[in-house]
Parts: sequence; structure tokens; C-alpha cells
Amino acid sequence: MSVTTYRYLFADLLTNNILAELPITGVNFTQQLNTAGSFSGHLLLSGVNAAGLNVANGTIPGRTAIYVDRNGVLVWGGVIWGREYNSTSQTLTFQAREFESYFERRKIKTTQVYNNVDQLTIAQALVNGAQSTTAGNIGVTVPTNTSGVLVSRTYYAYELKNVYSALQDLAKQTNGFDMNIEVAYDGGGNPVKSFVFSYPKSGTTYTSTSLTAPVFEFPSGNMIEYIYPEDASIAANTIYGLGAGSNEGKLIATAVDTTKLTTGWPLLEQEANYSDITDATLLAGLASAQITATSYPPTTLKVAAPPAQDPVYGTYKIGDDVRVIITDNRFPNTLDAIYRLVALSVTPGENGPERVTLTLTTGTY
Repeated sequence: MSVTTYRYLFADLLTNNILAELPITGVNFTQQLNTAGSFSGHLLLSGVNAAGLNVANGTIPGRTAIYVDRNGVLVWGGVIWGREYNSTSQTLTFQAREFESYFERRKIKTTQVYNNVDQLTIAQALVNGAQSTTAGNIGVTVPTNTSGVLVSRTYYAYELKNVYSALQDLAKQTNGFDMNIEVAYDGGGNPVKSFVFSYPKSGTTYTSTSLTAPVFEFPSGNMIEYIYPEDASIAANTIYGLGAGSNEGKLIATAVDTTKLTTGWPLLEQEANYSDITDATLLAGLASAQITATSYPPTTLKVAAPPAQDPVYGTYKIGDDVRVIITDNRFPNTLDAIYRLVALSVTPGENGPERVTLTLTTGTY
């Protein structure tokens, strides 16, 4: 059996210069579709030459990036946002989130008006604008692809709109797109990061004529265990999107799943707050997308799989369609369905087996 090796590289966020490589343990990292994933781990300082490893200056929260290398391939990258030392255990614990989290800390500071502009062009302009300011360029490359979906948006300077929130508003609208920041080595072995905007969605799509989806099977196959929750508390067939304004002047958009209401479901109402949205069309699109996302039952299935068993970790990615086959007491007649991979959680397992947990959904993500 081949040995899986992990390395943890710390770099200056602005220059991308490698500052340290540290023997981090207790690691868990996640990736999520259209949301920044997380990283946690710790460094035992007992018996470690902390000065020689540049621990103090090489891991400063808010100005340091971390890259996770698995067998020579970068599988995760993000920003160190927190570290904490415990004198009893003599451990320095790190908390990080993927590079998308940096754009959560950036604001749209100039008024920008887009009339009938491709949604991806707007998204790219927002990222490029954030990185064009002094001390604001963290080196994320931006593509120039388009979707053919034209939208109108106005971002007022006085709103100080969060850049990543603006991106998510665009992505989540009806007929929106997927996005994430990917990390890799360039030809010289240096870590690089790239924004990816995918329309209509990222990943490989399963079709009946192209049976290429990764297959996870239980109990006789490659699934260690699964969790199958069903939660109607998040379900809604009527969404009230609340936009900017107050009292009688508040902007409101209503989205209704009429199919549910005409097929025996009781009325289930929710509100979604978008207090910074002043555009009625945008608000209606967000409400419509929200009603799709909360249509019941959007089953979310969690599957634990050994990363070295087919399909091996690295052959599937966020956004892919996967096939799940389960025959057990819960599904005596066999569940055989296609799900979408929307999140990954990886535990390298320095003191045990490496483990990957996949979050799969049948709903819109």
C-alpha cells in the first residue's frame, strides 16, 4: 500500500513567498461549493525549534496563507485567520478558511453600474476591482469566460457592499453560476490560485448516455458509513424576500412553489433577508432561487469513504455528480440515485487511516 504524505506550507498572503513548512497534526480541512471551506490543525511546540522553523513570523493571522500538499498535489489553500497557544498542552492551534474568505473582508467602495452585462463579466470585474487597490492584490488570477446570461446591477459606494456577498448574490440567482478558487503548482513548483466561474454549473454531469459518475456503494462496496438525515424544518413553499427600505417602503419579493401547494402540502413560509438589495429584479431572482433550494425534500447525504479505494480521492471534485447505491435496513429495496457533491471534509489521519467525508445533495445548492 502506498504511503500518503501531507505537507503544510505557509506563505505571505501578498507576495506568496513561502515562509515556513510545519509538521501540523490533528488536521481537518473542508471544501464547499460557492462557500469558503475551513482548515484546522495544531503544532506541538514541545521539542520543536520554533524560531528555526519561523513559526511566529510565518503563521501570522490575517497576513499568512496556508497550502495543503497531498503527495505533491495542492488540494487546499486559504488564509490563516486565527492561532491560539495553550501552555498546558504546548500546542499552537490554527484556524483558516479558503481564499474566498479574503473577499469577505473586502468592500465595493466606488459606485458601479452594469446594464445588461454578462453575469460572469460582472463577477470578474468585482474581483479584479478588489485586487486593483493598494495592498489588495493576493494574486488570485481571474478568467474571462462568459455565460450568455445578461443582468443589470448597481453597487452604490455608500452601501460598502461585501465583495464576496455580491458574488454570491449573483451566483445564487435563477440561472446563476458556480464559483470557487482552485490552487495548484505552476511549472516552477510555486503555489498559484485561480478563481473559477462555471456556467451553468461546475463538475461532471451524470447522464443516462454517459455513465461516468463515481459510484459509492454500501454495505458491500466502498462506503465506510453514511448518514441520511431528512429535515422538513428548513422546507418552504413560499419565500418572502426582504430587500432594502423600512416599514411600508420595504422592498419585498414573493416566490411560491405552486406545485407543492396543489399536491397536498401545507403552506410553509419563510423569509429571506437581503437588506442591502435595492434592485427589485435581483431580489425576485434571489427569492426564486431560495424557493428552489428549500423545496422539500432536498436530501443531504453524508458518505464516509476510504480515499485509496476506487473512486480514489482526487478523481472527483466539488460539483461532480455521483451515484449512490445502498441496500440495508433503511433501504431494503435499494436506494440507487444520483447526487451532487457539494462539500468535502478530509482528515489526513497521521494517527489513523486517512478519511474523506462527502456531502451530497439532491437539491439546488
